[in-house]
Amino acid sequence: MGLEDTAQQRGEQLLQRLRELNEPEIRAFVSELLTSAATERASVLDENRRAAADEQARAVQDESARVRAAVEEAWAAKLRESSAAADEQKTKKLRDAQKLAAAAAAVPPPEPPAPPPLIDDGVSRVRDGIRRLDRVARLTEALDVLGALAAKEASRAAVLTVQHGRVRGWSFAAFEPALHPPYDVDLTLGDAGLVGHAVVTGETQVLKSGTDPSSAGHAPAFAALPSGADAVAVPIFVGGQVMAVLYGDTGAGESAAAWRESLEILASHAGHCMEALMAVRAAQLADQDVGALIVEERGPVLPFGELAGAQSDPES
Repeated sequence: MGLEDTAQQRGEQLLQRLRELNEPEIRAFVSELLTSAATERASVLDENRRAAADEQARAVQDESARVRAAVEEAWAAKLRESSAAADEQKTKKLRDAQKLAAAAAAVPPPEPPAPPPLIDDGVSRVRDGIRRLDRVARLTEALDVLGALAAKEASRAAVLTVQHGRVRGWSFAAFEPALHPPYDVDLTLGDAGLVGHAVVTGETQVLKSGTDPSSAGHAPAFAALPSGADAVAVPIFVGGQVMAVLYGDTGAGESAAAWRESLEILASHAGHCMEALMAVRAAQLADQDVGALIVEERGPVLPFGELAGAQSDPES
């Protein structure tokens, strides 16, 4: 029933009761009627407010649901995008790894490093020879050791000393016939050929096969060098002067590889060792009676002050 119908009905009831009641009753009735109308109106207003509130709540709930759905959709899209990018990155890395693996498989493995070069026998001999020369205690011993070492490099070898513009033999190895005693070989610098030339120039002299025999670098008289053989003469310096010469050739057959270079190294080191020995001897002579050191022995005197009679046969 609507509000209008209710009011009309109440009005009709009021008129009916007005006819029947006196004034106090009429006032009470009117008051009751107004109170009832106010209460009913308030009830209707509360119902309308509740309906509006419910409608507003439903609208808010719907909007919240819509916003939540939009946010969830955005996050889902972002997740799908990130997942797709991650999958693409993973696929790219896998392809790159496969390419690298294929490239590595196509490249042959590196060759193992070459083993360190073995020390040549000639180098070992020269090294051991230098050590032997370092251990000598006398000038004559140095010449003996040098002759023995040279005999291992050249097929024929000789050590000669230089005295008063002449060369004299000290030791000979592999010469036929044997030159004994060695100091019987006593030559002028001219007859000594390339040995004398080494004394004069102070430089190593090399004789190649086919050299003119009349040249200054011809073979020494004692050598009788066969045709096609090579020879070398290396000066040995002691105190800045050529005191000896190391000679070697290929006249008796095969020589060691790089035999000429080996002879030069040995001769140079022998000179240094002899200089050291002479320095030690000079220091000793300064502190001792020189007359007490004179040795009464026969034989040629070396330019270093030692006697040829103190020499020993060269080691083979």
